[in-house]
Amino acid sequence: MRALKWQGTRQDLEDLPGYRGSYKVWKNDRGRAVQEAAPSLRKVQARIAVLLRRIVPPEYRHSGVRDRSFLTNAQQHTQLDPSIKLDIKSFYPTTSFQHVRKFFVEVMNCAGDVAFLLAKLCCYRQKHLPTGGVHSEVVAFYCHRGNFDQLMDRVHRRGGVMTVYVDDIMVTMPGASLTDLEWARRLFARQKVKLHPGKCRVIRKAAPKFITGVEIHKGKINAPKAQHLMIQKRLAEIRNAPSEEVASKAVGSLLGHLDHVAQINPKFQNRAHGTRGRFKALIPKPELSAPSEVSGTLTL
Repeated sequence: MRALKWQGTRQDLEDLPGYRGSYKVWKNDRGRAVQEAAPSLRKVQARIAVLLRRIVPPEYRHSGVRDRSFLTNAQQHTQLDPSIKLDIKSFYPTTSFQHVRKFFVEVMNCAGDVAFLLAKLCCYRQKHLPTGGVHSEVVAFYCHRGNFDQLMDRVHRRGGVMTVYVDDIMVTMPGASLTDLEWARRLFARQKVKLHPGKCRVIRKAAPKFITGVEIHKGKINAPKAQHLMIQKRLAEIRNAPSEEVASKAVGSLLGHLDHVAQINPKFQNRAHGTRGRFKALIPKPELSAPSEVSGTLTL
């Protein structure tokens, strides 16, 4: 409890994930269920994430790591070799309570009861990692790191590179083929993890590669045309918006697309800055979190 900076009793911590209102559940714009912990539990989960992020990450991990990003992730794949794109299906729901408990026992060397408690704190209703968890990305990565490391060893021996960005795995190496893709599929299947059949594919070395929102073609990095089209679309929506609320939503989306393109192509930085000033009055204000229904205190 000292490591988690929990100021209540052990029993209070044990009971925390089971309190009524400990999770808020809703569906996002894509119709996917989102589970987000109430503030007291969320703080504990955030503390667990802080501790895990102190572990020196492998070179291939680019999400949730200081000085690494979606852009550094893509930049590793400019070599003129074929690539394999792998995507873990339902990454957080796939990462089960058993995966998490096993990680704390076998990798972190926690006692059985401690591992069980940590898994309870990390998982939604003792089922899987919550899709809206502040800790879910880093916990999921370390639960499956054994698979990532095995895949990296295979890629390294072939003179290639591999990166991991949340559930997006990219491999670029000489001779990359469907055989390698199927090998990776079997590797993850042994841990009851499925790769998304519609998103996993081999990309020819001469074909454009789209990696975490970045286009790479013939060794050069660009913002995808789709991003530029979305910028034009959002500008049109702002001009034709029937209300300030609709315009504000479009402005938020527009600025997100402009910032994304500006990170890839610095020439867009001035445009992004100017657009932010132009639509300053319409920029959406951040929403305040609702008060917690769960008692308990934690100091980060």
